[in-house]
Amino acid sequence: MSDQPVLLTVYDSGSLAPTRLADAARRAGCALVFVIADTEHAREMIPTLETVGTVVDMAGRTENETLAALKALGPAGIITFSEFQIARTVRLAAALGLPYHSPADVDAITHKDLQRERFARAGLDAVRFRTVTAPDQADEALAHVGLPAIIKPVVGASSRNTRAVTTAKECRAAIAEVFDASGGGPVETAVMIEELLVGSPTPAPWGDYIAVDCVADGDDVRPVFVTSKFALAEPFRERGGYGGFSVVSEENERAVRDLACRAVRALNIHGVADVEIKLTADGPRVIEVNGRLGAWVDDLAVRSGTSDPAYVAVAAALGLPYETPAVKKGGPIAFHYLIVPPAGARRVKDIRNVSALRRLPNVNSVAVLTEPGACVDWRIGARGNTAAVIGSAATHQELADAVAAIESVEWITYAYE
Repeated sequence: MSDQPVLLTVYDSGSLAPTRLADAARRAGCALVFVIADTEHAREMIPTLETVGTVVDMAGRTENETLAALKALGPAGIITFSEFQIARTVRLAAALGLPYHSPADVDAITHKDLQRERFARAGLDAVRFRTVTAPDQADEALAHVGLPAIIKPVVGASSRNTRAVTTAKECRAAIAEVFDASGGGPVETAVMIEELLVGSPTPAPWGDYIAVDCVADGDDVRPVFVTSKFALAEPFRERGGYGGFSVVSEENERAVRDLACRAVRALNIHGVADVEIKLTADGPRVIEVNGRLGAWVDDLAVRSGTSDPAYVAVAAALGLPYETPAVKKGGPIAFHYLIVPPAGARRVKDIRNVSALRRLPNVNSVAVLTEPGACVDWRIGARGNTAAVIGSAATHQELADAVAAIESVEWITYAYE
């Protein structure tokens, strides 16, 4: 290794591309060491990771053996951009004496039900919920929570198995399905039945929720980027987001930013975090907090000229100074629009004329994420998206027109049986 400070990155599928992390590391003057999770994705990425840093593979090693290898490198900081590796990163950080989320807080950071308890104790927000670990608990939980309600995994990401229910019959059927290994969808070990936060009426294509990525060092918590959202696809699937200035009023955006920082502070997060907030008639309400950088955030922030989340994340992990932006009400709007299959679709029947998407005004690139014959299933959440459309616009009206144009292109068909 060189004389540069070493930043450990516990690597798995996550929210920041290795090339962007390498750019941020160069700017921070640090050397990257990728601690590779024993997953198929991480192992496939080893050749790429070796081009921008050093790789320490955890496969075939005990955690103590991995620790010994990492201690020998004299690391100055540690981070992960993967939801699935937060708990492991916490353990490694504690053993190596590096600043990161505390072991005492990791369960509240990674478990949505414990987050709700923490927020209530902090006087931040109180939402009725119950944790369910078996189908026969549904009625008792629903009696406490009431209707309408939302069902979502206690641990998870990307809207997997997330849906709203309006009747007790719907709720029982949905709970039975998520615990049924024979149903073909992802199976949960624990879900929440939670009071449904009803959003303020919002015209299409805008969503009634928003995300704020923050950086935290003790009580110093600051917003890094605000991702405004597009309207959800049924039943509860994200269609992406845009920034750096929102269709939401400046006053409401300031309230959202403040609430996000308070939520991060309540969880004692160190480093970067992504906070989702519902915009209701009674003001903003916390949906959930993720203890890592949000999806697409770095790309949207950089392309809109708002901030540099990758660098902020690296600097925070190493204890270096960083700058965060004020509320922005002008400049380019970058977007990341997701195309999702209809809820009843079962497989991709045909793909054609993708070039029509790419030729649309305001579209810079299109990534097709599926192929003819592929199965589709809304229950797997974001992993079931069929395409991602990336572009920019000068105004919100121009962006709304771009979304309408994207949705009008006939480029893919689905089979429903």
